[in-house]
Amino acid sequence: MTVTWRSAVLYALTVTLGSWATGALVGLAWSAVAGDFGFWVSWWVANPAAPVFLAVAALVLTVARRLTPPVPVWRVPLIDGGAYLLVLLLWAGLSAWRDGAEASADDAFAVAAFAVLTLQLPSAWLLSRVRARRLRPVLGPNEGGVTAAGR
Repeated sequence: MTVTWRSAVLYALTVTLGSWATGALVGLAWSAVAGDFGFWVSWWVANPAAPVFLAVAALVLTVARRLTPPVPVWRVPLIDGGAYLLVLLLWAGLSAWRDGAEASADDAFAVAAFAVLTLQLPSAWLLSRVRARRLRPVLGPNEGGVTAAGR
């Protein structure tokens, strides 16, 4: 479905920030159980590349929601889940390559597995499904040319 810019931005921020927060909280719980918060702080709080991932993921999801051709609501999580995973893989791979890793693609997939274990990816898929139902479609020119919100 083609949606308004505002709806697309709110959708993208909800999915991106909500899934990141879920991953951070689950990671914090694991760190508390392990009794060592060093990795958690370096990965979730002090990682200078984390804001870059959040910004790029939100931008990609916004553009995907706004510019993709009209699709049924049930297909939105399929498309956007793939886009989110692609951004995560590219971000992790480029970060590993920048840091001099020998196999940056392997590191990217390890980060994706970590994102599944911390529930970051599953929460992104779930938030995408839940939030897709609240997207505001743009009405076509034959329907008055206004948004579903009225203007």
